[in-house]
Amino acid sequence: MKKIKLFLITLFIPFFSIAQGGIELVPFAGYMFGGHVNFYEGKYKVTDGVDYGLSILVPLQSVVELEINYTRMQSEGRFTAYSGYPGYTDKQTDMSTNYFQIGTLKSFTNNSHIAPFGSVSVGATWFNFADYDDRVLFSAVLGLGVKFMFTDRVGIMLRGRLMMPMFFGSVGFYAGTGGGGLTLNSYAAIVQGDFNGGLVIKLGN
Repeated sequence: MKKIKLFLITLFIPFFSIAQGGIELVPFAGYMFGGHVNFYEGKYKVTDGVDYGLSILVPLQSVVELEINYTRMQSEGRFTAYSGYPGYTDKQTDMSTNYFQIGTLKSFTNNSHIAPFGSVSVGATWFNFADYDDRVLFSAVLGLGVKFMFTDRVGIMLRGRLMMPMFFGSVGFYAGTGGGGLTLNSYAAIVQGDFNGGLVIKLGN
């Protein structure tokens, strides 16, 4: 956790100095599709749920903004064992999915009031398990959305995103009445996604 806090501090602070036209804060909430992973021993499903977070937008050019984003979803992870793998049993645990991303948001128009856009970012995804060891993975996120500005200072932003932690593996599970520890060591891609809406608040010039 301390390493993640240090990562956020070093990531966020330097970019405020390059904001010449003010920055935009976008607190948001939405719905995330958790995705699943097919291991050799069974299937692991991250349940869908409500997500929320914050984007910080820093203008770089007339239609390009730097985006720093944090997204969190609290849900459950469910492992379903395949028949033919004795010793593995179904297991469920509370977990959270946390995205830390940095990238760019590019508008498709110069219109300052209604601006459809695309976004791309890279960073880390932290899977925080209640019963298992945490996993931090490299991830990439693609998005499409639109920003509506009601005034020069206030607006809303709507977006859909494709969220891709690159690998998901080595998750420790416990199976059997004796409580022996068993580990899933295979690696597989997981694909998630969300739809969200947020309030745009512009600060500065």
